[in-house]
Formats: sequence, structure tokens, C-alpha cells
Amino acid sequence: MFLVGLISWWYGRGWVEQWRRNGGMLMRTLEFFSIGQLLSTLFSPFRQISAGVRGDGSFTASFSAFLDRLISRIVGAFVRFFTILAGSVIIALQAVYVAVIMAFWWLVPVLPVVGFVAFMIGWVPHV
Repeated sequence: MFLVGLISWWYGRGWVEQWRRNGGMLMRTLEFFSIGQLLSTLFSPFRQISAGVRGDGSFTASFSAFLDRLISRIVGAFVRFFTILAGSVIIALQAVYVAVIMAFWWLVPVLPVVGFVAFMIGWVPHV
């Protein structure tokens, strides 16, 4: 009876809890990187404190403000692009990790049976 309860928990509530835990980890990572928001603001200025006002007088002041905004947008695009790239790689690696963990979770109760059968037929791994 104990074995039946253990297996029913493993493939029932334990399986659901493992999905909840791993899915929550993946969702927190997705929220941390916010790739959709980074894409929508890719060319927005990056931490622009003050770039001057466009119509405050001289051509040089306007041109200087334009260059400030342009450089701020270029820096912002680089920072956001590399954040999106790093986030995509981390999310992909984390998705593979979750898939491996869930497959391993599914197969763990079968491994003792596989080991016992291998022992009974005399199979020995070659090292």
C-alpha cells in the first residue's frame, strides 16, 4: 500500500507541484527580462536626463540636443539589444533545464526496475 501511495503521489500531486515550481521559475525569468517591453522601447532614449529643448534659440543648441538624443537612443538600443539577447539565451537554457527535470521526474521511479533487469541479465557498463 505504501508503494502505491508513493507512486500515486509521484505521478499526481508531486508532478503538479514540480510543474508549478519549474513553471514559476520560468515565468519569473520571463518577467525579469520583459523581452516584449524591451522590444517595444528598443530605440527609446536611454536614461536621458536632459538633452536640451529643441527650440531654445540657436542652431548649435538645437543640433547639440539632437546629437544628445541620438547618442542616447543608440546607447539604449545597444543595451536593450544585448539584454534581449542574454534574456533569450537564458530563457532557452532554462526551458531545456525544465524539460530535462520534468523528463527525469517522470523516469525516476522506473530506474530501479531498469537497474534490476540489467542486473538480472548480467549487463555491466564498459568504462
